[in-house]
Amino acid sequence: MPKKKLSDIVFQRISPPDYKQQVEIEDLSKVLVKRLGLKRKEGRADHSKLLQELIKYRKDNIPVTFEEISRILGVSQSQTYEELRKWRTLGLIEFVKIPVGNDLSKGYMLTGNTVNRLLDKVESNTKAFLRKTRRIAKDFDDLLMLEMARKDKSMKAESAEKAEDVPERPEKMLEDDSDVSDEPDKDNSNEDEDIGSEDDDETDMKEDKEL
Repeated sequence: MPKKKLSDIVFQRISPPDYKQQVEIEDLSKVLVKRLGLKRKEGRADHSKLLQELIKYRKDNIPVTFEEISRILGVSQSQTYEELRKWRTLGLIEFVKIPVGNDLSKGYMLTGNTVNRLLDKVESNTKAFLRKTRRIAKDFDDLLMLEMARKDKSMKAESAEKAEDVPERPEKMLEDDSDVSDEPDKDNSNEDEDIGSEDDDETDMKEDKEL
């Protein structure tokens, strides 16, 4: 039995032909299977025909065998597995066992007797997928916000540590510097005084000689 893979859901924007004066059931069937992503590219698999046939079997409550589905699609049985997986992913078809007398009739059957009922299944499966995705997205957002908050807090702490490591010049040191800057002036003034006194002594000695 083909497994369901949500990655198989591919919707396409296809509309009924507007160039025809009267749209027939075949036209609408082709549009539906393309819009639902059952037929995604041109190939041998006739999903339009399969849709019409499965609806008829569904109204008669007759399961369709895998071999019959392969015949309707017009492809090999190995390819039929891949084609049926698209139907099962959307919830359009299921494997059933229906009692027939003392025996069981086994096969595949649509999950609704009209296309509108089938679309209800598609909508339900898609919403379930989106709900689970939303829960994952919420966990992602919570973890991302927490990580960003931690990084921001760490950066603020590092900035505060760097600010504390910068040495501050105390006021006393500034006062000492001012005193030191004044000392050379005092020394110079004393030297000037000493030099002046030596000049006076020389003058006195000359005067004494003359006398």
